[in-house]
Amino acid sequence: MKLDDVKKIAVIGSGAMGNGIAQVCAMAGLKAVMVDIKQEFLDKGMATVNKSLDFLVNKGKLTTEKKAEVMGNLSTSLSIAESVKDAQVIIEAVPEIMDLKKKVCAEISAAAPADALIASNTSTMSISEIATAGKNPERILGMHFFNPAPAMKGVEVIYAKQTSDANVDLLCELTKKIGKVPIKVLKDAPGFIVNRIGAPNQALISAILDEGTIKTDAVDTIMKAMAGMPMGPFELADYVGIDVFYHTLKYYSETLSPEFKPGKKLQSMLDSGKLGMKTGQGIYAWEGGKAKIDASEQSKDIGPMEFLAIQINEAVRVYKEKIAASAADIDLGMVHCMRAFAGPFALGAGMEPKQLADTLEKLHQKFGLKIFKPEPEIVDGSFKNMK
Repeated sequence: MKLDDVKKIAVIGSGAMGNGIAQVCAMAGLKAVMVDIKQEFLDKGMATVNKSLDFLVNKGKLTTEKKAEVMGNLSTSLSIAESVKDAQVIIEAVPEIMDLKKKVCAEISAAAPADALIASNTSTMSISEIATAGKNPERILGMHFFNPAPAMKGVEVIYAKQTSDANVDLLCELTKKIGKVPIKVLKDAPGFIVNRIGAPNQALISAILDEGTIKTDAVDTIMKAMAGMPMGPFELADYVGIDVFYHTLKYYSETLSPEFKPGKKLQSMLDSGKLGMKTGQGIYAWEGGKAKIDASEQSKDIGPMEFLAIQINEAVRVYKEKIAASAADIDLGMVHCMRAFAGPFALGAGMEPKQLADTLEKLHQKFGLKIFKPEPEIVDGSFKNMK
């Protein structure tokens, strides 16, 4: 199959990610069908797309004629089998439950054309395990969009164990066609590239909460003031949801290292239902969609240098594990998937290796976690030669 043969995309799931992916495909001139288990879910998904397109029209980024064309490219269905039988690419965007993903993969595989690409939009789960449920595993791979899909430019295209090079290359070409930047992930590893690089920072957040003397307000204040972040790391954890944050760390503790195990403070908040913005209380109290943060002081213990050093250190590990094809790809992923000002290697190029190594060693000593220990390439500065 060639790129020109791709005319129809089926998106399984019409939630936040599913409807966003369908919108992106429809805006690129492809026919896109959203599939879900209830009509009310599909109606809600279509309403979300309509609202999103109206926003673009009001901003002058889309004409009313183009909006009508995009909506004309979209359809809905309650049947996976019916929707995928003439689709060239199927993107699964159902909830992050392995058994459900495997069940859906099996349904898609049984009904789709033999050469159709089947892509999972999972942000964490093993593509290779999902692929065990399908026929022709060489055509099953990952296509990880970032939220919100219409706005975020980066898409991780992920090899499963048996995915063919030709199919990964085709999906990368399709990613470009729909206006996104493909980031090729060579190994089906936990967190892939982008979320993996952020994983130790999540462990740091949990460790700070348990340590108890470093004020979260002061850390968030300095991160916003010095790093230009719209939200500090603790505020963001509350915004995303303590439950989501907890389960992500738990997954990494099972797949990467036991040191990622969520701490006692996160466990306590989860058990007591203090899940952040969605419940009105988490690390902070929330009112009117805003966290109540004391911005009167900035942390002298933890700031941008600590979070950046951890990211650069983990990026070196990702490079050494050959999860990414190059340091440039890692930087590209962080810029386009996380809206970072620059990637870890680009930022690290202008920094003193000793400062990075000392910062990491200090964190290792303070919190006792080996995941904070500097890699040898950080200590000797040779990470700057990684291409």
